[in-house]
Amino acid sequence: MCVECHSPRDAQGNLVPGEHYLGGTIPFAPPWANDWASRAPRNRGLVGYDDKAALRLLTEGAMGREGRRLRPPMPRFFMTTQDAADVIAYLRSLH
Repeated sequence: MCVECHSPRDAQGNLVPGEHYLGGTIPFAPPWANDWASRAPRNRGLVGYDDKAALRLLTEGAMGREGRRLRPPMPRFFMTTQDAADVIAYLRSLH
């Protein structure tokens, strides 16, 4: 589901072909006021994340590069090490 938030959309709300995982405006908002992120960054290639930080992100509840929890709507993943490694390998394969 990463593609849903981490990709730009056209005026009709469709994902822009060829630009998946390049970052984009979050396509929905919360029903209450909070510290909700308005944009999702590029995650194609996991630029700026070494393997250790990427693994922590996906196994320890959305812990970012600086060791702080990422803002909603980023899901709090607690993947297995193998599942996280597979997602990391996939995202790194996208150039």
